[in-house]
Amino acid sequence: MTRKNVVRAIRDIIGITAGCAVYALSFALFVIPRELAPGGISGFAIILNHYVTAIPVGATIIILNAPLFLLSLRRLGKQFFWRSVYATVVSSILIDVFVPLTKGFQVDILLSAIYGGVIMGSGSGIIYRFYGSTGGTDLLAQMLSEKAGFTFGTTLLVIDAIIITLSGIVFRSITIPLYSIVSLYICSKAIDLVQEGLSFSKAAWVVTDNPTGIGEKIMSDLDRGITKFTAVGGFTGQSKQVVFCVVPQSQITHLKQIVHETDPDAFVVIMDVTETLGLGFKELGT
Repeated sequence: MTRKNVVRAIRDIIGITAGCAVYALSFALFVIPRELAPGGISGFAIILNHYVTAIPVGATIIILNAPLFLLSLRRLGKQFFWRSVYATVVSSILIDVFVPLTKGFQVDILLSAIYGGVIMGSGSGIIYRFYGSTGGTDLLAQMLSEKAGFTFGTTLLVIDAIIITLSGIVFRSITIPLYSIVSLYICSKAIDLVQEGLSFSKAAWVVTDNPTGIGEKIMSDLDRGITKFTAVGGFTGQSKQVVFCVVPQSQITHLKQIVHETDPDAFVVIMDVTETLGLGFKELGT
């Protein structure tokens, strides 16, 4: 293993550990005190803890995940498998460490669903960003979808729906499943935000008769690279040049001005870019 790989592995372990701490804190502060069960193995562990109080939630999560990891060993690959085992064990241990320390902390159930979802999703997103996972129903859904013939997304949705519905039955509450759904939705959005970041870049596709003029102006005035290729109109059958470029949001008005001044008849499509990696933007591999 090279020095670069060692440094990257250490960085990833530190990142996963930090994500585990954030993830565990969401359960200790918001999820467990309000008995929210936002799907997944962790939600099922909270339901079981209602009956088996002698075994803490974190330990229950490890017990439930163990057979799923063993059955998924061949599917995950060695590196991702061990990182996911590490993240699951550490986050579960931290949940059991934090719960006694935050005993007595309780806020409104709506605030718990919102902030629990934000912090849980942020922690999960950090773990995913450093190539780990917390196991859970993702592994179960993967196995069941292959045997049942359903898509992975559908299978995961059904499993989470069953767990959330079960929480309402066990806790004899209509509001808990509803708030759990809110928390699950916010969690998923927070995961996307942490993994992909805010959209501060725009992609522009310019169909034009003057690709050279527009391209040169973009490169000289905006200091951005371009890509040119030929496209064929579906209605006319005529060939036209397309200029593609990605620019920061702050330059999009200037870009539209360049196109308007160079070729007023150009056809322009501007799209949000989730993430831009490479020269002039964020470094590839970060």
